[in-house]
Amino acid sequence: MKCPVCSSPNVYRYKLIDDVQIFQCRKCMIAFVDPKTPRKNTGHIYEFSDYQKREDQFRKRYENTTRLLKKFSPGKKVLEVGAGFGLLSSILSNQGYEVDALEPDVIPHYLKELPVTVIKKAFDPFAQEHTKKYDAIILYDVLEHIDEPKKTILLFKKLLKKNGIVFIQTPNYLSSMARMVKKWSWWMIEDHRFFFSKHALSLLFSKKIWKNRYYSTYEEWVDFKKNLDGNFTADKFGKYIFFAWWIPFYFLFRKLMWRAGKGGLIVTIYQKR
Repeated sequence: MKCPVCSSPNVYRYKLIDDVQIFQCRKCMIAFVDPKTPRKNTGHIYEFSDYQKREDQFRKRYENTTRLLKKFSPGKKVLEVGAGFGLLSSILSNQGYEVDALEPDVIPHYLKELPVTVIKKAFDPFAQEHTKKYDAIILYDVLEHIDEPKKTILLFKKLLKKNGIVFIQTPNYLSSMARMVKKWSWWMIEDHRFFFSKHALSLLFSKKIWKNRYYSTYEEWVDFKKNLDGNFTADKFGKYIFFAWWIPFYFLFRKLMWRAGKGGLIVTIYQKR
């Protein structure tokens, strides 16, 4: 087997999740699900009622997104790829951005009665036939779902104006969170195809075309704790002992962990040269 990103034969079995093999390329440090693995129906995972229960959490998360867009985007024409229920697009629209929301599957409930163009297409066919240029393209928890990230990233260049940016959030499979828990929820092998690291992203975004303007990692405590809870399903006493020392340690040192690239989520911005 060769790496689907860098074509290196330096590929090894990395982890087995629910009988599905995950491989790692030791050259570019990308991980990927066995290509023979079929996708499963994940409609039950993306229920609007469940999303609404976490809306306040998502709104706080998007505050940082909008701050970074204001800092790095050269203008206000934005394409959100995989907009989901449309919360981020609605926030950007209300802040004066001209937003196109690409969402082929779920209903973007938050975009009703807003001046946002909703496009029910997958990204690759949309990009190949579209001529409009954007200042920013946003992929929020989307890149890991894409079958051919190398091909998709080349299409970003076509859709961006000069100095336009790509904003990406994606799970960090080399995070402390992924290493500590028995079953990291962001493996999600039903629908995730690739798992990224800083090195993998830097190779995908060629330095001849792209300049990395921002890179950070983080996670929210509620997600980390929920994942850690799974380590103690049959040992409640052990769970209490562990959390008694872990919680103070975590909140004392988590920002250092994030700066070291060990947060559960990667947030990065690449600018077209």
